[in-house]
Amino acid sequence: MQVDKRSLLFILYVLIFALDSVINYFFDIPLFVISLIFYFALLIIPGFFSLDKYGSFVVIVFSFSLSFIVNALRTGFYKESLSDYLFIMAFFGSFYLFSNSNRFKANKFMINLFIVLSLLLFLATFLGFDQNIWGNTMGLETNDIEFSRSYRQGFFRKAHIASYFFTFIVLYLINRYNCLGKSKFTYIYTLSPLVLIIFLTGSRTPFVVILLGLCLYYFKAKFLKYLIALMFLGVLLFVYIDKLLTLFSNTVIYQYLSIVKTITSNFDRLSRVIIWTSWWKEIKTFSFIDFIFGRGFNASMEANLKNVSSAIWFHNDFLSISYSYGFLPLVLYVMLFVQIFRTNKQIIKSNIFIYLTFSSFWLSAFFNGFYYYFTILILYLFYSMIYEKNEVSNFRN
Repeated sequence: MQVDKRSLLFILYVLIFALDSVINYFFDIPLFVISLIFYFALLIIPGFFSLDKYGSFVVIVFSFSLSFIVNALRTGFYKESLSDYLFIMAFFGSFYLFSNSNRFKANKFMINLFIVLSLLLFLATFLGFDQNIWGNTMGLETNDIEFSRSYRQGFFRKAHIASYFFTFIVLYLINRYNCLGKSKFTYIYTLSPLVLIIFLTGSRTPFVVILLGLCLYYFKAKFLKYLIALMFLGVLLFVYIDKLLTLFSNTVIYQYLSIVKTITSNFDRLSRVIIWTSWWKEIKTFSFIDFIFGRGFNASMEANLKNVSSAIWFHNDFLSISYSYGFLPLVLYVMLFVQIFRTNKQIIKSNIFIYLTFSSFWLSAFFNGFYYYFTILILYLFYSMIYEKNEVSNFRN
């Protein structure tokens, strides 16, 4: 069986990701980031991957690279800034690489291997291996309901990475089973453990973006009854939130409910509100040069250390790119999502699972970040969903 360069690249990065995750449980070696340097080099070599719209990719590379170099000269070179830059370039490059429908062909065997390795990396948590850097604060006495959290991630570097992976794996498998006409029993016994894993990671982002994605998808006249049902469930959740918090206290479900209470009673306590307010404080001090080139990714962490006493980034791709690289790169980033939608508009609008996958991209980018979460692997899944759906449609026609 002949395997194309794109699928070989995918499985290579699956293996690199798995190796990087395990190694970094014991040693701080940025294997994946180092590999992105070589990936970036291959992407910009004319003709190596036969990128569709290579000229557009070069313009994007030039824009982000110019900002990165200017800020390195202005404030110094930082490995965090280099890592951020490489992850963004990998996202753009992977889009141009996998979106070429004439050359892309999904490889189910390699995707299955990716799923198995992801499971092994996470299940290590039950053997005592867990990279959890935040700790488990569930059950500790506190008046701050946002303080009570429980995370599991196994060998994954972060709980959010595990939750992203399994969310997109679930969407991919549902789409595959739908294409193959699998029984409901197959859905239940295959997907239930994966959904449980997403819960156990402790990351709320997947549930927020999927819920919002469902609301957007059903915001049509013919789906109005589904939207009304979702709104009714939402009202019940708000009305009975105190009883639910008591019922699920000291469980992992508590942190998924606490956000509802925080929104209604203490909105300013939400971490995103706190961080994004810091961004706005900094933007108001931008000079003309800052608006053109940004201030660099490392400067964003220094700004948050000053404003919120924590050296973290803005947890929003759009805010982070505008601050770190300037507003032209921000426009290019937004246009990437627009381009993904325009190119696949018909199938995105007609298939709820592909729609939820796409909407999760930009909603995740807004509420927590997306390009940092190993998009080489996630975009391969997305375009595999489109390929497999088109393959079935062509067969039936």
